[in-house]
Amino acid sequence: MNRDRSIGPHLLSIALFACGVILLAVDLYGFALEGKSWPKGTVINMQMEMGAPDHTLQDGSTTWDDAAVPAIYAWNANMLNVQINPVMNSSKPVSSGDGISSASFSDTVFGEKFSSGVLAVTYYLSQSGQMTEADVLFNKAALFESYRGDLQFNSQGQCVCDIQRVFLHELGHALGLDHPDDHGQTVPAIMNSVVSNLYQLQPDDLAGIHSLYGTPTSTPSPSPTATPPTPNRLVNLSTRMQVGVGDNVLIGGFIIQGDLPKKIILRAIGPSLAQNGLIGVLQDPQLELHDAAGALLQSNDNWQDSPDLQDIIDSSLAPSDPHESAILARLAPGSYTAIVSGVNNTTGIGLVESYTLDTNATHAANISTRGRVGAGDDALIGGFIVGGHASKTILVRALGPSLGNSGVDNVLSDPLVEMYDANGQLFASNDNWQSGGQTDQITATGIAPSDPREAALIATVPGGDFTAVVRGADGGEGLGLVEIYDLNQ
Repeated sequence: MNRDRSIGPHLLSIALFACGVILLAVDLYGFALEGKSWPKGTVINMQMEMGAPDHTLQDGSTTWDDAAVPAIYAWNANMLNVQINPVMNSSKPVSSGDGISSASFSDTVFGEKFSSGVLAVTYYLSQSGQMTEADVLFNKAALFESYRGDLQFNSQGQCVCDIQRVFLHELGHALGLDHPDDHGQTVPAIMNSVVSNLYQLQPDDLAGIHSLYGTPTSTPSPSPTATPPTPNRLVNLSTRMQVGVGDNVLIGGFIIQGDLPKKIILRAIGPSLAQNGLIGVLQDPQLELHDAAGALLQSNDNWQDSPDLQDIIDSSLAPSDPHESAILARLAPGSYTAIVSGVNNTTGIGLVESYTLDTNATHAANISTRGRVGAGDDALIGGFIVGGHASKTILVRALGPSLGNSGVDNVLSDPLVEMYDANGQLFASNDNWQSGGQTDQITATGIAPSDPREAALIATVPGGDFTAVVRGADGGEGLGLVEIYDLNQ
């Protein structure tokens, strides 16, 4: 009996400028299919055996398996007739033709060299048009991290690619999807042949998978064989605003909690923000780190002048512009302040970020940033990433009038806070904290704002990226403060 037995490797290559796709209407799809799929009712046991990195990843994951597995859940939630069961920390031998599907790092594609610039390969087997095995091999020579949001690059311009979005793409091949852009379709899609700033399934990807396996009527639960969720942490805290002089510099405060020192990187970003279309960025930011008493601990102007240069490079978090600043510090538990200003009193839009680099019982929690709140791009924008797979409860405050009690002039008289998810969708908002329906809950935290015109909200959020935006409710401007508190400590 003759059988069609085909082998199909698929590649995801680095493209340094893989942005600017044309947005089309959501009912106009360009998805492409491999022409092969899994039989209805299949449960694909995916042996996860990617090992552990040498540092805690940006999203708080301590193993590559934990970082990548949400990609499986994303596809499972959108398929009716097929599911993927992640078998975590597997030790089964990885080979082609054994009927076992696996995800692992490798030096080669089953003995053949990876092509130049290739991040990962999906190597699948099929018989009579039905898939029987799919192995995802990540190139050991590529640079990987785990984060959401825009692509990150090291000081040499190499992509430090998000393992989760690469796995999301490769799983699409393992399920039977092809590259729409290879078939002449210009649509935003995870399944395009180049890695980009997209990191979640797009309408085109969903249309393709629904055509193969149907649309679920409810969201499937994660497989019970998966590793239990790790505790969530605020693993990346950032704030963007118009950096001025004097009282209008960017002042970011954060707290290290626990019993042990914590290794972090602080960054002050300016010139590279122009790559995102911002106008009037801070051309030469400088960064200072102060302790709770106000004493200067460290300072940096240009990150390449740092005494910790190699450690910053090795962290894969080096700024992309030599005029930007970075400080690597090992901090005891306590309160700290990062101050960003422009060299020679220059001004412009700047960003301050703190990243957690190690894992222990100590963790970074809470951020408060004070600066001038204006209109449009001059709003005060506080970003944070929740690492892990469980939900986290946070409190966001936007202060203005009460800052005047500390002798600050020209404060924002009526702050409004809005919180957005990674897709830019409004998650929650508040103008006056006593009128948002959460008065009792906010009061119970012991950190309710002292002025009724100030804003606050409590939200329970899943792992991922979130943004808090502070503006004047009446269109006003002035000095304001945004604070993000971790209530699950």
